[in-house]
Order: sequence, then C-alpha cells, then structure tokens
Amino acid sequence: MPLSLPDEITRYFPNYAPHVVQNLLITTEGVFEAQSTNLNKVKLKLPNIIRTEKPSKTSAHYKRLYRFFKDNEVHQADLMRCLVLCSLDLLGIDLSSPKGRHIRYLSLDGTSWALGTKKIHLLTLALVVGSVSIPIWWEELDKKGLSNFEERKRVIEGGFAIMDLDGFCLLADREYLGQAWYKYLVSKGLDFVIRLKRGIFKKHIDQQCGTKSTLFAHQSYTYRALENSANQAKYRHSGVCKQIELLGIKYTIVVFKNPNPNAEQPLLYFISTLKKKRKIIKAYPIRWTIECCFKHLKSKGFDLEGIRFRKSKKIMLMMGIVVFLYSLCIRQGLLVYATSINKKWKVFKDGIRTLAVSIFRKGLENICGMFRDLRSFLYFLKQVLHTKKLTLKYNVQ
Repeated sequence: MPLSLPDEITRYFPNYAPHVVQNLLITTEGVFEAQSTNLNKVKLKLPNIIRTEKPSKTSAHYKRLYRFFKDNEVHQADLMRCLVLCSLDLLGIDLSSPKGRHIRYLSLDGTSWALGTKKIHLLTLALVVGSVSIPIWWEELDKKGLSNFEERKRVIEGGFAIMDLDGFCLLADREYLGQAWYKYLVSKGLDFVIRLKRGIFKKHIDQQCGTKSTLFAHQSYTYRALENSANQAKYRHSGVCKQIELLGIKYTIVVFKNPNPNAEQPLLYFISTLKKKRKIIKAYPIRWTIECCFKHLKSKGFDLEGIRFRKSKKIMLMMGIVVFLYSLCIRQGLLVYATSINKKWKVFKDGIRTLAVSIFRKGLENICGMFRDLRSFLYFLKQVLHTKKLTLKYNVQ
C-alpha cells in the first residue's frame, strides 16, 4: 500500500496517481543510493528502501523498476517537465521572474556515448545559475554525430515550455552553426554567443567592409587583417571585431587571442547578437559549466553512462531523475558552502582558482546518510521543499 505522500511533493505531479509518484520516488532514491542508472545495481538497494515485511527477490525489484519506465513511456515528456519544475524550485529559482540577477545565460551542448551498437546522444539545454548549469530540457537523438537544425529547435522549444527564456543569452560551441539556426534564435528573442571554426564566414567578412565606428573600429578589415590584429599585444585582452549581415540580420564577429598558450588553436572566433566584444569574450567561458554538469551526471556522480535502456523515451526519463538528484546535491552543496569559513581551493597556472571540492560533490557527500528508506526520503524532500524559498548564494566565494 502506498505511503501517504506529502502535499509538498504531490503538487508537482498533479496528473499522476499516488502509486506512480511513489514508484518514481523509489526509483529516484534507488539511483541515488546506487549512484548509478544501471537498474541491475539499483535493484539491490530497493529492499532497504521499501522495507517490506516479507523477504522479496531481487528479480521482483528489477521488474518494479523496469515496469515503471515501461508504463510511463507515453507520459515521459510530462514527467520530465514535472521533475525539472521541482528541480528549479529546489534551487529557489522563481519562474515568475526568470530574469533575475543570477539567471542570464543558457548553455547548449550534447553528451554522447555508445551502448553496444546504439549511439546515445543527449542534446541538452541548461540554465546557467551562478557557477553551475541546470539542465531544463533535453532530447535523445539516437546518434553520436552532430545535431541538425530541427533537433536543436525541439530542445529550444522544450526549454520555452518550462519557462520564458526571452532575452536570455545562449552559449554554444563550434558545432552549433548555420545561418537559419541563428535567425531562429533571434526570432525566439534569444541573444547568443557561439564559437566558430576558423574560416567560417570568411567570404562575408571580406566582402562586407564599411566605415569604422565606436563599437566596430575594425569594420573595414578583411578576415586576415582581423587575425593579424588579434595577434598583436595591444588586442590580447580585448580582441577585435566587425559586424556582418546574414539573412538580413546583423551579427558581431570577434577574433580573440586564445588565453591558453598551449592551445592547438591560437585564435578564438565568435559570432554573436551582442555588440560589445568584451561582453562576448567574457560570456563564452561560462559555457564550461555545462561540461562540468555532464561530468557530475556521469563519471563523478550518478553514472549516466551506466544506463542500459535502448529506447529514447526511457533514456530521457532517466535523465530527468538524474537531473533532479543533481539539483538536490547542488542545493545542499550551496548551503554547506554558505556557512563554511575555511574553503579549500585549487589554483591553476593561469591564476584561475576553483573549489577543491565542487559544489555538487560537497552536496552529494553531505546528503549521503540523511535517508535510508522511502519514509525518511519523503520526510527529507518535504523539509527541503518546505524551505525552498531560502535564498542561496550561487557564486561561492
């Protein structure tokens, strides 16, 4: 018989029967305890989570887990949305005021791996909150190659179904190219900073030369002249830029000296809807937060690559469960660091410093042991969601 579920939890799943929500929470706690998405590992944790009076076989627990994903394939997108909304609430993100001072950037990237002959590719849109990225929508592309225009559009539309993203700035790497793609982002009210491969739009840059202005002092320069100038010492920290027009829309092209002296690419190239080159250069490194997120979801956290599903809908639902747990750990890590006086730091050669133990890992370590069965897990979530409006300091100093 299902336990009595607190209103603090059920309100996020208004369209689902209590037993569905209970099985979701059993699966979620199982993934947390196993720190794996492999159901053969998760099933071993269920006896302690469910605590039935009579002994039960592990095969029965596996069937329960498998049946949960099978029965909810048709509801997968809605369950994903419920989990994301709950995750954002955990972090105190007010969706009625999405343009708060902590929420300005989005990051788009994919993580992929092989499962036998199947290629898993999770194209993910994440909300950058302070120094972390929180996935808000994703699509399993069932391939390991690059995403196409329509696949990217589906992810962006999924993000807009979660919250109003108008006015946000999207950060993306070199594979997310295309004039139609750029025009689509503009039509959605999104700014963007996207890295370019060397040589992209060279013809447009060479042909579209005009008079220099306050923002575009190098407007008359050709592609090669921009590269030569970017290599000069006086532009080392500021880069050079000019404006070009593609499909009737004006964009800023920035060429910037790579701050990493050992990098294979000595220069970095960006295209953006933003006009100020310093803002463009400063924004792009924020994209790295989604790479850290993938690392925590996979090798440093919940073993996302351990998943054994082959159907895309099941994979996407499991991603939702892992994102929820990731958000829970981020929240706890922020709370721990907010009261920590002596934080340990890792300092790199270029002077950049990061926490020796990431916010995610600190939260994960802190939560471990706080609950051992479903009843205590429900109590823990009830307490957390009851105090969700607690102001969190996202940029841990």
